[in-house]
Amino acid sequence: MQKHLIKNTSTILIFHKPKTNLPMKTLLKSLLLFFLIITYGCENNKLCTTPPAGFSFELVDKTTGENLFTNGTYNSKDIIVKNLDDSSAKVEFKLISENNYNVLTFSSIGWKTETINYSVNIGEKKIFEFYVKAKRITKDCSHTEYDGFEIKNASYQFNQNTGIYKILIDTSI
Repeated sequence: MQKHLIKNTSTILIFHKPKTNLPMKTLLKSLLLFFLIITYGCENNKLCTTPPAGFSFELVDKTTGENLFTNGTYNSKDIIVKNLDDSSAKVEFKLISENNYNVLTFSSIGWKTETINYSVNIGEKKIFEFYVKAKRITKDCSHTEYDGFEIKNASYQFNQNTGIYKILIDTSI
């Protein structure tokens, strides 16, 4: 720091003049560069990919609302998901089990343009079928549009807050 002395007849005052704040200039330049990269990236399909929304299903007792994996009615080892359009194709899915809450998830749908038609079974018992027509858009920022979605052979409720489809199953039959 530079010191400047100003003499007055009764007192001596010392003022400190700070040096130029180089780190602040560097920070501002870095932020400007960051925003330019982000803006430029979206226009050129870089740093701008929105993953497709996954599909999640909770299997519950139609009468009690209890999760059928949590209460022991179903066993996760008995889940069979079949591709109805190609019986030789392997279907990717997970049963997420946390805090006595079990949800069947499909997260690979929509990464490409495709039509899927799956059957979800517990052992030999068909629980429900679902159909999705996904279209992957790659111009500008890439994202997935769903042109069709249908759940067949089951009653269900959709929770907009969680994005989970509750499949209502009559366990008395």
